[in-house]
Amino acid sequence: MAFKPEIDDLSAFEAKETARKIPVGFSLLFWGLILFGAYYVWAYTPALGGWRQALDAEGGASAEANTFMTILFTALPTAAAIGLALAQRGKRRSS
Repeated sequence: MAFKPEIDDLSAFEAKETARKIPVGFSLLFWGLILFGAYYVWAYTPALGGWRQALDAEGGASAEANTFMTILFTALPTAAAIGLALAQRGKRRSS
């Protein structure tokens, strides 16, 4: 069996086109989650946004917003992850 020195060179296995830049989708997801998380903390922290659990227990207008924001906080990252996975799948097929 012949010795192949290129197998020992790990730089031969690195992706050259993405070595120095982050994909746009990951960057959008990262900053979008940070912005949404900052808003969520502000809106549902009593000292900052005035939210109170008693309002939710009484069925105030905040109850619908709280439920909507909780679902949105879960659905947005899930949709973004699915979109990124589909975009990567399309890139592999076209290559």
